Amino acid sequence: MTGNGDGVQAKNKIRALIFGLVLPYMAMVMYFSLRIQEHPLPTWFPYFGMSYLLGSIILVTVVSRRIARGTQPQTAVQSRPGVRIAVRAWVGYLLAVWCGGFLWGAVETIKGKLEWQRAVPAGAFLLAFIVLFGRLLYTDVRGAKAAK
Repeated sequence: MTGNGDGVQAKNKIRALIFGLVLPYMAMVMYFSLRIQEHPLPTWFPYFGMSYLLGSIILVTVVSRRIARGTQPQTAVQSRPGVRIAVRAWVGYLLAVWCGGFLWGAVETIKGKLEWQRAVPAGAFLLAFIVLFGRLLYTDVRGAKAAK
């Protein structure tokens, strides 16, 4: 098989992995939303959802690198500079908002306005997303500088 076919096969494996991780989560969400329409969601459900999504993102990142390791690199399609700048600006905006929300939550928890039993797990998830997106933005900017 040619190098291009291997790349397509790797992409399909990654898509199947993502679909396989999203489908059970969506089934559980639909089950709870349709079964318990008049009752509120269990208190553990949002934390489980955030944990599952974060774990899925990390798992897909690690596994997709292993899947694509044996394939030949495809010819890189240069993205338009305007699109790259817009995406970087959007990720930077998200990081700024999330950092502000994290700091606000920390201050309000210290003041006693938020329950620490709920604020600590929410802050931990927010911090994990801040680190994940910050690392992605950093590697994107560093890679662009190295390419010049």
